[in-house]
Amino acid sequence: MSAVEKQSDVRLMPYSLRPLKGQDVPQATEIERDAFPTLFPPTSFQRELKHRIAKYLVAWRSEDPEPDPTDSTENLRGDAPLSVGRLLEGARNLWSKRRSSWEPGQHYIVGFVGTWYLTDEAHIVSVGVRSELRGFGIGELLLIGAAEQAMERGADVLTLEVRVSNQLAQNLYKKYGFTIKGLRKAYYTDNREDAYIMTTGSIRDPSYGKAFAELVELHGARWGRSERVLF
Repeated sequence: MSAVEKQSDVRLMPYSLRPLKGQDVPQATEIERDAFPTLFPPTSFQRELKHRIAKYLVAWRSEDPEPDPTDSTENLRGDAPLSVGRLLEGARNLWSKRRSSWEPGQHYIVGFVGTWYLTDEAHIVSVGVRSELRGFGIGELLLIGAAEQAMERGADVLTLEVRVSNQLAQNLYKKYGFTIKGLRKAYYTDNREDAYIMTTGSIRDPSYGKAFAELVELHGARWGRSERVLF
């Protein structure tokens, strides 16, 4: 089910959301190592795919046509010439992919979000984005997708833990209605840092839905509308 209908007159974000698939596991594992290098034990994404309460979404680059590396005449056929900027951007994209576990024919995964559904609670267990692509609205897009999925599944509240030192993430969560409700002492195994427990009010409340819709519109106005397939 798509959360956004594509329209020809709307600027689209070059990143889309869809559920995690088995073929995405190597890339998701790679992103987790990049985003959380000290995490132990690492997430078993294969096991999570089979877990009844776990749902994962991935962000993938949706406007990134793959060049044919065997075709050296691509720009010699009378097509409009590429700018130096576009050539450099294409080279960077291809180089970043070749350094990853991505393979031709696959979507290039740039981030993921995992949610566990516990009775009426949707608990966001992890949000990860490739380090070279942070600052482009992808983390917020993943949070939006997790919240929309939770609403569709009839959850009442969203919850998560966040490092007490991660002010940037806390600010994003507060923007989407999370407030600090408690503290887990020495929660993180790498350095025994504490974690804040953050929770929204009822996401079924019409006032939350209205505020959330406005934030989604603002995100779309800044970064472009995104194609979001939640199930």
